[in-house]
Amino acid sequence: MRVLNRLILPAILLLGACGGPASAPAAVESAEIEVRDAFIVQPPEGRAVTGGGLHVSVTGAPKVLTGVTTPAADKVELHTMSMENGMMQMRQVESFQVSEATPLVLQRGGNHLMFFGVKPLQLGESVDLILTFTDESGTEEQVITQAEVIPTAG
Repeated sequence: MRVLNRLILPAILLLGACGGPASAPAAVESAEIEVRDAFIVQPPEGRAVTGGGLHVSVTGAPKVLTGVTTPAADKVELHTMSMENGMMQMRQVESFQVSEATPLVLQRGGNHLMFFGVKPLQLGESVDLILTFTDESGTEEQVITQAEVIPTAG
């Protein structure tokens, strides 16, 4: 019986160490995601809509940015920007592709983020952005980054 107890306890501890919450990310990732230079433009007084951007690069398998949320706004949309017949056209899109060869740059005057229902923000403040990515199998992954509140361009 003594030998059995010596085997059961280590086996239970080993099984417990291997388990984890169902939402825990897989130990081996097919791609590494790097997010940098995230920003939100401070909305003008009395306005609750603004833009923002960031830079995303991946190492390994391509990813698709499918959504962004933040406690600093009620809603965040992914937008394209193009010029058509001398007019700037902004359109909401469902996603943006990111690969090693094609990093994603969201910026003023180009593809960007649009924030709606923006809470009061102070210049220099940092707010969380929660980015949702999917891979080719449809598996979702979230990345949290800090976005700096910057002034409106002159």
